[in-house]
Amino acid sequence: MVNQVHCTDSNGPLAKYESSGTSSSGGDSSKESSRCSTPLLDSDRTDRLREKMRHRMESGDRWFSLEFFPPRTASGAVNLISRFDRMGAGGPLFIDVTWHPAGDPGSDKETSSMMIASTAVNYCGLESVLHITCCNQSKEKISQHLIKAKKLGLKNIMALRGDPIGNEWEEEAGGFSYATDLVKHVRCEFEDYFDICVAGYPTGHPEAKSYEEDLRHLKEKVDAGADFIVTQLFFRSETFLKFLKDCRAIGITCPIVPGIFPIQGYQSLRQLVKLSKLEVPEEIKEVMEPIKDNDAAIRNYGIDQAVEMCKVLLHSGEVPGLHFYTLNREVATMEVLRRLGLWLEDPRSGPLQKSTHCPCMSIRTEDLRL
Repeated sequence: MVNQVHCTDSNGPLAKYESSGTSSSGGDSSKESSRCSTPLLDSDRTDRLREKMRHRMESGDRWFSLEFFPPRTASGAVNLISRFDRMGAGGPLFIDVTWHPAGDPGSDKETSSMMIASTAVNYCGLESVLHITCCNQSKEKISQHLIKAKKLGLKNIMALRGDPIGNEWEEEAGGFSYATDLVKHVRCEFEDYFDICVAGYPTGHPEAKSYEEDLRHLKEKVDAGADFIVTQLFFRSETFLKFLKDCRAIGITCPIVPGIFPIQGYQSLRQLVKLSKLEVPEEIKEVMEPIKDNDAAIRNYGIDQAVEMCKVLLHSGEVPGLHFYTLNREVATMEVLRRLGLWLEDPRSGPLQKSTHCPCMSIRTEDLRL
């Protein structure tokens, strides 16, 4: 059961924005503006992501999820939606879409995080999690984004502080500097409507004073109302299993999903490691350095390494699902999932599912402007 956070101000930002409206249609009453615009997509919230996750865990049915980022161009958006269709055929429990403050992520542009996530739900029928960050946003602006997400049929949020736009974090006037406060805000303004995911760091957040301090902050996020955790990438299975054990030891009981990154290229790994401030183990460096200019060899090694790590995690009995950082690519992730026996060949091919499945590959650019 999610922890409820009670508002101290009943006339907070949500009431103001619901009465004024945030969509281009205008004129909606407060009641109408808070209603999901796609009622056929279980708007009564009876089939929640956290419940789907719980059912899978109780039945022992392993699952996977996929992360994507918004492309920069309209043609890239169409290509990404086509990829949703192909990768959705494998049966992910959910996908998530990242939030980039510099890319106008809450706008109606076909390349925005909001529109990509909405298209995944409304055109491709994929359970979607929209990232929301604290970066460069007031709490009123965050409320506007969340109201819009709700109206578009989005029901799941990943609440993050986010990376600073510059080298150092700058506090936003009237905003938040910690994900815990963002989780509290979502629960305060929207009560139990959204399922909330937060991030965990198996080696500790790079800005935390210690690993133990970061674990305490993670528990604060869960206590504030988060439903489940997805972790940052890591390179050794034992790193995650220790983190999981440590989380349980301090009373974190919600699902904790390991973030898996199949290495797909030498330069992309260097860039990702730089952004995440992680250290690549020496045994991986030693293998990659002689083949760093051979993309196919790097990708094959990355697939093998990810498969072996995932096998250890799944065989531990402590990991019911895996979350894949795809970098908007499909070959490596799909191959890993096939080798693990997690990839389904179009679970939506039955007559009932097929009748409700939209052919995403035929979507035009203008169709993304929902």
